[in-house]
Amino acid sequence: MANEQAWGRLHARAAGQFGLFTAAQARHQGVARYELARRVDSGELYRAHHGVYGFTEDAADMFAFEDWAAQWLALRPEDDVELRRADPDCVISHDSAAVIRELGTVVARGLFLTAPRRINTRSPRVHAYRRDIGARGVDWDIAEGLPVAMPGRIIADLARDDLDGSHQGAVIADVLDQGLLTLHEVGARLEPFASRWGEQGGVALARRFVSEAGRLTLAPSS
Repeated sequence: MANEQAWGRLHARAAGQFGLFTAAQARHQGVARYELARRVDSGELYRAHHGVYGFTEDAADMFAFEDWAAQWLALRPEDDVELRRADPDCVISHDSAAVIRELGTVVARGLFLTAPRRINTRSPRVHAYRRDIGARGVDWDIAEGLPVAMPGRIIADLARDDLDGSHQGAVIADVLDQGLLTLHEVGARLEPFASRWGEQGGVALARRFVSEAGRLTLAPSS
């Protein structure tokens, strides 16, 4: 049976990863599965996801995106979180990224992930895309302790997957209002999808989406 020092080290580990730890990390500290189950039954721990746990005493400070963080941890339960942040095996994308970055009015239909290799998960709440994640600071960066798609990549991903124009427009309007990208930068991201939507170019498509969202019409010089 693990001693209190082992539990203390596990608690410290959890503090650096959304208040959560994995069963694999617990095993490395000498904590067996049955001990996790026993502490769940006693109310000292709770299950955040299959194979992912949190300390009940810390639940009042629960991470805002705990469910997504737990699912992200569960994908590689033995890996070092800091290494995964520095060199991600996948990034949070699409709807989920828009929610984390507080862009638009999208309500995420689960956890959206993009990775250069196949993501092995059976969870119906995870929507996985096999695509290149791009460069840090351009296509993704760390937000809320997670690797999350950047605004330009979010705009491109939503257009590629044909999210309705009004929701795309709300995201674009927020990006422009916050000065995160210029209209022409947004247009460049939308350019590959313009013909699909029957527009002459990316800027025209951006204007259309913003109009469909009921936001202020963009001036021709914007």
